[in-house]
Order: sequence, then C-alpha cells, then structure tokens
Amino acid sequence: MSEAMAQRQGQDEPALHEDFEVQMKQLQNKLAWIEEHGSKADCVQAIEGLEGLVSSFRYHQAGLAHQLEKQVVREHEDRGTSIDDQTRGAASTFALARKQSPQGVRNFLVNCRILFEDTPNFAAACSRGEFTEAQAQAILTPLQDVRAVRRVEFDEIYASTPDMFDSMGPKQIKETVQQFVLGYTSDPESKKQKSSEENRHVRFHVDEDAGCVKLSGELPLIAGLALKMYLREEARKLKKQGDPRTLAQIKADLLTSYMIAGEATNMRIALNVGVIMTDRALFLGEREPAFLEGYGFISAQTAREWIGGHQIPNQQTFEEMEAKLTPEFIEQIEVMTELTRLYTAPGNQELISMDSKARIFPEKLKKFIRIRDRHCRTPFCDGMVEEIDHVVQHARGGPTSVFNGDGRCSLCNKAKELAGWYEYVTLKGPHSMVICPGSSMSYHSTAPPAAGYAHKPFPQMMCDSNWISRVKEQLKNQRGPDL
Repeated sequence: MSEAMAQRQGQDEPALHEDFEVQMKQLQNKLAWIEEHGSKADCVQAIEGLEGLVSSFRYHQAGLAHQLEKQVVREHEDRGTSIDDQTRGAASTFALARKQSPQGVRNFLVNCRILFEDTPNFAAACSRGEFTEAQAQAILTPLQDVRAVRRVEFDEIYASTPDMFDSMGPKQIKETVQQFVLGYTSDPESKKQKSSEENRHVRFHVDEDAGCVKLSGELPLIAGLALKMYLREEARKLKKQGDPRTLAQIKADLLTSYMIAGEATNMRIALNVGVIMTDRALFLGEREPAFLEGYGFISAQTAREWIGGHQIPNQQTFEEMEAKLTPEFIEQIEVMTELTRLYTAPGNQELISMDSKARIFPEKLKKFIRIRDRHCRTPFCDGMVEEIDHVVQHARGGPTSVFNGDGRCSLCNKAKELAGWYEYVTLKGPHSMVICPGSSMSYHSTAPPAAGYAHKPFPQMMCDSNWISRVKEQLKNQRGPDL
C-alpha cells in the first residue's frame, strides 16, 4: 500500500467523494441489469451514455489540473523559487494523481490553459461531454502555435458553427484546426517544411534475430508522397491481375527493384497528387491553406512554390526575399506534372462533378470522391479512403454517381454489409448521409468543405431555396432499406 493511500485512509473523506460513491453505486446497478438483460439498443445507448459521462469527467479533471497549476505558480511566487519556470512540479503532481507517466503532461497543461482561458465556448461543449479527451486535445494542441487573440477568434468561429466537428475522429479534427492555424503561420510553416527537407536520410538496420534488413528514413514531402502513391497504385494494379502476393509484399518488391534498377538520377516519376486550394490563394497570395491528397493541409506558400517551380531559401520568408530557383536536389528528379482542376459551385465551398451509368465507379469518379471525402466516411473513423462504394447499394437501385458514392476504409466497407445496416444520402451539397448500423441509433456523416474549415452556418443556408427544396424532398422520400 502506497503512503498516499495510507494517508487517505486515515483521513475523513470529503462529502463530494461520498456523494460520488452513492451515485456510482446507482449507476453500477443500472449497468449490471443492462449487461444481463439489455437489448441491442439498450447496450448501444448505455455505451454512448457512458462515453459522454467519461468525457464530462475528463473535462472536470482538466479544470482541476488547471487550478493545480495555478496553485503551484502561486506557491513559487510566494517563496521566490523556480523563477525561470514557475510551473515546475505541476506536471509531475498531476501525473501521479492520474497514475500515468509525466511525459507529455506539460503539453497537456498548456492545453488546459488554452481551454479555460481562451476558448470558453469550446469548454462549455466539453463540460457537456460532447468531445472525448483525444478529440479535445486534437483541437487544442494546434492552437498552441497561434496567439491568444487567434484562439479567441477560433472559439468564436466554433460558437457560430458548433457542428463543425460532428462525426470526426481526432485526426480529421486536427486537420481542420490545422487549416485555421496555417492561415496565420504560413511563412514559418513553409520554412519548417524546407528545413525538414534538409534532414532527409535513409538508414538500414540489420536485424539478425528476425533475419531481415529494416529500412527507415525521411524524404522530402513531395518526393515521399510521389513514391507512396506510385507504390500503392502499382501494387493495386498487380493485385487485380491476380498476383498472389499481398499488397505489402508487392510494395516491398517494387521499392527494392525500383532502387536497384536504372540510374539514381533523372528517373521518371509519374506524379499525380491532388491539391485543393482556392484561386485566391494560388494567384493572389492569400494564406488559405491547401489540402494535399494523402497528407493533409499545407501552407499556401508551400503549394505555390511546388506549382510555380520556385522556392524561397530556408532562412527567409516570402516577405523577406523573392523566390529563387529550385534547389539542385529537386532538379535530379524529372517529374511529369498533371494539374487537375476541380470546381466548386459558385459562391459555395462544395465540390461538384460528374456521374456514371456503369455499376463500377470509373477511375476518375473514384479519384474525385477520394479527394472530396479525404477520410473514411464512417463517423469517428480516421482511416484513409481505400474503397469507393455505393451509399444505397446498386442492387437496391442506387445509382453510380458522385452523390451516391462514398469513400471507406476496407474494414468499414465490409461492416456496412451487416444485416439491418442501411445508409442514405440526405444532402447533395454538402454531401451528407445518415448511417444506421442496425440498432436504434443513427449517425450523420458530412464530407469536409473543399475550402475553409467549416460549412456555411445553418441560417445562411436557409436563404438558399434550392437547399430547402432538397431537404423537403428527402423528408418526403426518407425510408429504411427494402427488406
């Protein structure tokens, strides 16, 4: 028994702890009944309710951590100690109370500071259990890179569009916040990107126990993405032709053969990377971030440099010096570049495109949906889009179109075949769908906006008569699966 526990046993427990124990006992009795006799719907609702309860408790734990840090700072001020770091000791104290390693806790305390001092609207949502701890950290961590006034601005944006993170997993949430942050850190991010290119390297490690050689390294972003997408596409082509090897094995064989064959310089790489950015950012120098397929958001300046073929030296920003020629190491790769233009509806943020009469989605339509959805459309799944399929199955009359298509990871695409599981599209722009996984619960999934970090607010959309007509049509025709 630890000293702290022994001391607690010798003290009177506070009334709060007694009340908590009574409520916990009641909750445990209810859960025990559901665990023994609950229906499928009862179990799902209890799981969701518990998750909200845990999230609310995590919020209060964060509030206690913030108060703990302030008390530590006051103690150091009163004693005149740790002048250079007045939060010293707060992270370790919190880690001990939470029974975890102190590694990374300082960063957690910084996020608590942001939560309670700069983002009151988001904090209120956390108190209601609307965000898990992982989701909250995904929002707060990128905000460390901007000033407090920008964090307050972001909180006001969230207050006006409280559904901007609906059905998103931590990775998608972080990308959305990063898009906002990059609008104010474009030049520093561009410099950081080029600094990481200077650190490119490849290492080989001989693992005698496993009887293999392990390969690791860091590549410049554009070259690394080109290699990743090339290996993925070539592996899928060979797999479709009946190659018995797994996709991972094919990629490994392609990589080794690609590295061994030919010369090291001027090797032709077919590069077709999707980049979404506004015309204002491309031509007028605005700082709206660009979305790079297979990676996430990058600064507008970095995207302009890639498209223009010129690069700013590492030591200076765009404001300090005009662009100069691309460094020599980039010129060693001969790249065939293809720019595909994807248009949005006039005055809107949503991508629009083509349909098909075939049962199988054409390659260009697949690519469009993959760029539109970015991640698996199953709520809270951060998986990459691996398969394009019909929302309403083709066998049930679902058309092969951009509106009836969605991107899923392979695991989620198989899960939708569960008996009783059905989905339907509710809006074409922004592309929205409802997923009913065979229980009494239903979940909404909306494709991210092509530009900006949030869809238009609801009152603004109400002014669009076409949008209202589509809602009425969906409500009129809404029905479950044909069983």
